[in-house]
Amino acid sequence: MQSLNIVRRLAAGALLAAAVLPGLAAAAGYPERPITMIVPFAPGGNVDATARALGPVLAKQLGQAVVIDNRAGAGGTIGSALVARSPADGYTLMVGSTATNATAPAFMNASYDPVKDFTSLGAISVTPSVIVVAAGSPVKTYADLLALSHASATGLNMGSPGTGSLNHLTTELLEQKTGLNATHIPYKGAGPALTDLMGGQLDAMVDQLSSSSPLIASGRLRAIAQTGAARSPLLPDVPTLREQQVHDVDVAVYTGLFAPAKLPAEVQATLVQALQQALQSPEFLERLKAQGSEPMPMSQTEFADFVSAEAARWRNVIESTGLAGKG
Repeated sequence: MQSLNIVRRLAAGALLAAAVLPGLAAAAGYPERPITMIVPFAPGGNVDATARALGPVLAKQLGQAVVIDNRAGAGGTIGSALVARSPADGYTLMVGSTATNATAPAFMNASYDPVKDFTSLGAISVTPSVIVVAAGSPVKTYADLLALSHASATGLNMGSPGTGSLNHLTTELLEQKTGLNATHIPYKGAGPALTDLMGGQLDAMVDQLSSSSPLIASGRLRAIAQTGAARSPLLPDVPTLREQQVHDVDVAVYTGLFAPAKLPAEVQATLVQALQQALQSPEFLERLKAQGSEPMPMSQTEFADFVSAEAARWRNVIESTGLAGKG
């Protein structure tokens, strides 16, 4: 009888543990099935290119397929909100960026908190931006672009991957700092915007070098300025805005791996370790270099602090310019 009571108590304890600590139960054997990696933008842009470079090497580390799922729209906030609402079980991840976790939430009053509603797993990359025009455009320098913008009352049509994206806000900064006359045309990702730029529907665009560099190299786009503090090795002949006497517009975009908030510690540990190993893969580093991005070595804690600081920084910028909540 005593043995039976002990068995009953152990069974009850196990049931209680399963009820109170569902995350621990879910963590056992993780991952046991394919993982969905949400990209909150259309195919063809910087975040998408980074996710597709990371996916295969992360899958090797985890021993499960990593399926890319593009959920574009509203400056990246549609896909981000989907991840924020997903179960915190490690099977829904997101490659986020400065746009999804800093600029767009402040600009658009998104339904999610860019810091509190996510688990920051680790940094992936940092990428400078570049101002590009179609190959047939007469614009060769930023001064040319500025002059063209004032040549007509309507100014320039300048695209971006979405309202509130870093590309969009860089355009806004250029308007403020230099008097650029431009109308913002938002798209559901950089890919569609770049297509229209090459087709003549847009006059210019601020874009991440990772998505523009293949088109620049093939001669379909012309880069007229870089927004980073220094020239990228991929574009050694293209001057920065600083070199063209445009100041206070130093901009680069980060990407990182996120999961819903309250992800169990055991799942976090598995994903963080797999991510750090994937980021050291020669295959991944080569693809990163080819797209004009650089690794962003940080611990998980450092990255979480960085995400929080960037969200605060860009919210202050957006609020000070009167753009908060206008997306």
